[in-house]
Amino acid sequence: MSEWSPGERTVTEPNTDGNRYFDFELPNVGAGSETLHSATLAAEHEYVLAVLLRNHYCPLCRELVRELAGRYDEFATRGTAVVPVLPDIRERALVWHRRYELPFPMLADPAADVVTGDRRETAPDEFETFEPFQRTIPSLPGVALLECVDDSLKIVSRHGGPNPQDVPTIDSLLRRLDAQRDSDVAEGPEGIRADT
Repeated sequence: MSEWSPGERTVTEPNTDGNRYFDFELPNVGAGSETLHSATLAAEHEYVLAVLLRNHYCPLCRELVRELAGRYDEFATRGTAVVPVLPDIRERALVWHRRYELPFPMLADPAADVVTGDRRETAPDEFETFEPFQRTIPSLPGVALLECVDDSLKIVSRHGGPNPQDVPTIDSLLRRLDAQRDSDVAEGPEGIRADT
């Protein structure tokens, strides 16, 4: 795992529809309701850390989720929901929740299969809803930090490097979250910094 390096690997360009907001409703096998909607997260938290997992079998992803579960209280005290997203079926996501006793939601977001004749057009480890993030993160696992604004999630930053091992450490994620929270506190209405 690596340090969060915003100068090199953070991506904040707009979503495919031209804005920086991201809304979803996906099956949840972890803590909370059977379906998780972004508006619910936005109403209950200040931030959401979406953790995009490579696949069901990825040992690095499993290690990351276990570490996040072990330190979840540090995110919760910062008003941040941790939400791992697996590009696989609900049943496989349920295995993760049961095996690791996760204190947070665990979402299933497999790409819809497109079959032409006897050929599958969709790669097995692709997301459907979180596909815009997958396109901008060179290698998974990766993370996206989202700020809760009214009933939507605003994209703050994304991180992932050219190698799977480039996912940020838990400590660097917490530092990045603290820096974001500090910058939000320093700004007044309309984004005007209070110290200017």
